[in-house]
Amino acid sequence: MRLPNHLQVAYQFVPWAKTVAASLWVMVGTKDERKGEEGLAHFLEHMLFKSTLRHTGRQIAQLIDALGGNIDAFTEKELTCFYLRVLPEHLPQAFALLRELLTEPLLRPKDIEIEKGIILAEIQNVEDTPEELVGELFFEALWDGHPLSRPILGNKASVARFHRSLLLRFLRRHYTSDRIIVVGAGAIPPSQFTDLVAEHFGAWPYRANNDASPDTPPVPSPSLRVVSRQTEHLYWTVGVHSFPVTDPAHYPASLLDIILGGGASSRLFMEVREKRGLAYAVGSLSSAFKRAGFFAISGSCAPQEAEKVMRVIAKEIKRLCHNGVNNGELERAKTQLKLGIVMAQESVTGMMMRMGRQLCYLERVIPVEDILRRIEEVTVDEVVAIARQLFASGNFAGAFVGALGEKEGERLLAILNEA
Repeated sequence: MRLPNHLQVAYQFVPWAKTVAASLWVMVGTKDERKGEEGLAHFLEHMLFKSTLRHTGRQIAQLIDALGGNIDAFTEKELTCFYLRVLPEHLPQAFALLRELLTEPLLRPKDIEIEKGIILAEIQNVEDTPEELVGELFFEALWDGHPLSRPILGNKASVARFHRSLLLRFLRRHYTSDRIIVVGAGAIPPSQFTDLVAEHFGAWPYRANNDASPDTPPVPSPSLRVVSRQTEHLYWTVGVHSFPVTDPAHYPASLLDIILGGGASSRLFMEVREKRGLAYAVGSLSSAFKRAGFFAISGSCAPQEAEKVMRVIAKEIKRLCHNGVNNGELERAKTQLKLGIVMAQESVTGMMMRMGRQLCYLERVIPVEDILRRIEEVTVDEVVAIARQLFASGNFAGAFVGALGEKEGERLLAILNEA
């Protein structure tokens, strides 16, 4: 349902629950940042916990602890989420605190300067961690220039320039009631949850956001990113442009991910690590955003084994596209995928998160039974068709971090693209 101020509310009553999980989703993330604002969505999320008109940062921390210490937030490329889990009797206080954090922040200059140091250290930590850095480089290689290619943390230059008026403009531009969804699951009746949301968030002013960034899908521009560094291992992520979360191909792509590199029995794990011992880590990841997705393969190996690893990956992709998959592989993948979904339903937090993401991305809640039925309906032919659609063009983007030069990186990526 929607409140008169256009704020959306959704709730799932869970008879066996003893707690309530709730979340406030703001449809703003990295993709909404303008030039010079890189990292601002994430920075603002942190700043909202610093101090308000009523409480200092220390008092806010004490209030959170008094509720059980379970109010937190995260920022993604398309979403920002504030979430909590409390005893039913503490939900009114939790909502009151959350409303205060989001609508009455002080955003003091001295707090901003302190937070800059924290975020700059976080950015440096990513740069010092090859496994994380190679993932950021991959997005640049796949969608160079598009907002989805940017790191959520931003960059050192942009963060160093943040100031109070910039944060306030971003807050007013994007934290509007029509872009907010409050979702819950747990022990209280739906009417009680809705009444509490209306009481605490119903006065949030509605402003038609005519200043929003255009939501244009990224155009695949596969390229190469190499950071040469004297590390013992070479870290790599290679992959292709894939389907948005709204595309029906999302389900067979998820099953393809499990079959190719999603577990200890996957083809890549068995061939690269178990059979040949070429790498300690290898796996795949299929993920989707509102307007695009990606299918990536990542891992680490000794630099001298990199060419062999790429040739095995190319061979396995080619074998899958030409020879298909067998029913045993597909059934194992379906079981793994369904189990993850069902297990999430055994937690009020898992229920709440699933509903929130579906409302943000699909604008409706899909019953779990329908999801499980769609997974079960996927055929071998569908999975193979998706594999051919993803890989046949040879448009792999690649990122490498380690003892490797640009020319060597080009040669390794060419192994996949030419296969």
